[in-house]
Amino acid sequence: MKGHDHPRIPLLERNQVPEDIGKLYDLLLEQRGAVPNMFKTVAHTPALAMGIAGFLKPLLGDGALSGSYKELVATRVAILQNCDY
Repeated sequence: MKGHDHPRIPLLERNQVPEDIGKLYDLLLEQRGAVPNMFKTVAHTPALAMGIAGFLKPLLGDGALSGSYKELVATRVAILQNCDY
């Protein structure tokens, strides 16, 4: 977050997570070009990370709005809330 030296909950990188979560990191990296920070945060609780992974594609993919518009909305909300996205 802006104005903070570090997040309150550390973001876990690929080498810090169990292998099953690591495979999700690899998939996200392949599909999106990056692992979202929210996923790096919930990776502290692997069961939660696995559950959220099931929602990512329908949540962020095309639907009533295209995935690119959803990204624009998320980016705008982050800017309005003065936080990194």
